[in-house]
Amino acid sequence: MTRIAPLLHLLANLAFHSFLIAYWYLVHSIHPLYALTGSLVAYVALRILRSRMPDTLPQPLLLLLSGCTFFLMLNPLPNLYGISQLIWVSGSVILFRLSFSQLQNPRWKSGALLFSYILFLALPLGMPRLTSTTPSTIEGEPLNVVIVGAGFGGITMGKELLDAGITNFRIYEGAPEVGGTWWHNRYPGLHVDVQSALYSLSYFPNPNWSKLWAPRRELLEYSIRLADEVGVRPFIQFNTWVQHTHFDEDTGVWQISLGDQIVESHHLVMATGGLHVPNTPEFAGAEDFQGTSFHSARWPDNVDLSDKRIAVIGSGASAVQIIPEIAKIAAQVDMYQRTPNWVSPQNNGELSKARQLVYEYVPLAYKLKRLSTHAFTELGFRAVFPLDSTRRTDVEEQLKDYIRTTVQDKELVQKLIPDYEFGCKRPLVTQHFYPSLNRANVGVITGGIDRLSPSGIVSRDGSNRDYDVIIMATGYRVASLPFEIAGRNGMVLGELWREKPEAYRTMMAHGFPNLYLMSGPNAGFFGSFIVHLESAAGYVIQVIRKAQDSLLIEPTLEAQQAYNKAIQADLQKTVWAGSCKSWYKLESGHVIANHPHPTSQVVFERARPQWEHFSVQRRDSQ
Repeated sequence: MTRIAPLLHLLANLAFHSFLIAYWYLVHSIHPLYALTGSLVAYVALRILRSRMPDTLPQPLLLLLSGCTFFLMLNPLPNLYGISQLIWVSGSVILFRLSFSQLQNPRWKSGALLFSYILFLALPLGMPRLTSTTPSTIEGEPLNVVIVGAGFGGITMGKELLDAGITNFRIYEGAPEVGGTWWHNRYPGLHVDVQSALYSLSYFPNPNWSKLWAPRRELLEYSIRLADEVGVRPFIQFNTWVQHTHFDEDTGVWQISLGDQIVESHHLVMATGGLHVPNTPEFAGAEDFQGTSFHSARWPDNVDLSDKRIAVIGSGASAVQIIPEIAKIAAQVDMYQRTPNWVSPQNNGELSKARQLVYEYVPLAYKLKRLSTHAFTELGFRAVFPLDSTRRTDVEEQLKDYIRTTVQDKELVQKLIPDYEFGCKRPLVTQHFYPSLNRANVGVITGGIDRLSPSGIVSRDGSNRDYDVIIMATGYRVASLPFEIAGRNGMVLGELWREKPEAYRTMMAHGFPNLYLMSGPNAGFFGSFIVHLESAAGYVIQVIRKAQDSLLIEPTLEAQQAYNKAIQADLQKTVWAGSCKSWYKLESGHVIANHPHPTSQVVFERARPQWEHFSVQRRDSQ
């Protein structure tokens, strides 16, 4: 037994430090090099210092020190970067292990962990911010930063600015409330298609999600509480639509038109998202339709669908959530399907009160749930989404069996099975869609639409069906910009992107200094978009801190082209370059929406800007 003890001790240390590395990286987005180095430094320092640690410190002091440092070890300050971050993570581990090892019996050690637990409950957002959270301005001077959009991207970016001590910024939001896509979209059945523990900010857990995949109402409420708790609400100007922006080459600042007001800013952050601007097809005869017609992204609050004959045009993510809900009250619902989609079942039952209590009163349990969800998502991406994956066939067969065993109409089954690779189009997640197709008042039309008539829809086979309501569930204009953005030398970003949208690391564009895109080209990652937003905000704040109000920073054309050449080569190895036609890619095969790498790799790549890829110029040299 005495021979095994050292080995067990070594394995326990290895497990502890491996956990810390994974936790810091996946939960707090700390660069893995810093996480690894911090853990190794702590381990070596412990071996050196443990024998030299004086044992004269009183036990109550060691208890308090152990509890505090355990909390700090798992809650790094968010505004630390580089060496200071490395010192924090390694120092907190060293102090915790040294002080905890000096506690003389299990009661003192239990007391230290209990004290740390109390800190977790009292400070659910981690260490409180010590800097001001009051909006500031300098008379006659531009704002430091303007953010357009108060969805998750805008709120996350605002939080990073406050953590960095920057208060001379504003967020302009066209809606009357925060939430972005979760404010604009309000159709029945709307819920997120990523598990809620991961579709939430790492620093703002929500133990009270009612379901694994949260409904729209809870996501909107979450974003409202987020804006309040992280302190960005005073910086938001609601009901304010940006008309256009341009970079003034004489002054080196961005000019943002709000209609009757021009605002100047050293930095401009686009956090406008991509899932709320409707993509409405132009059908012949649309102006003649005498019933009610609207896009799912503009769902009227007062629409009554009871006992109505309804056509849903589209079979994508919105349609499969809408149809099961409206079929419960409508007289007839027909889905006009151009292409079937791969739909995965989900067990989205109510989360038990017991689980919610555990997540609320054992904060680490929620973080571990988030960590495990992230890990399984990454494994799924690596296993299924490479174009040459052999496991994807198994997934496709399982989903085909799901269709066959759920849909009763065998002829309809054949119309619902896709003829392209799983993942080539956006995979859908819902447990209600296929069962709803068994209802007597739900039909699937696959013949295509010729035109709209005064009473309904005329199919390509000449048949005319009458409807009271037509719902366009036809997706969003994800590649378009909401207004004109003009950069150097008269370059207009929308015109440059008309044929092939490209950006450097999805976030910056050559010719547009100090412009940042929270949802730029190729920013679609498999997994949680929230993880992407956190890492993007962490990257952008580093550039802003370096530039401050004196520098203009933009990627070089060579760096931008090299980056896009590399990711397009990697994208051709993924299922997104498969046989289907989708909004992910252009006719040429150039993928514009997705990123080929796992989210964890992107977080790694964004942890530190490669300054050699940028052109840096003093503002006063303009």
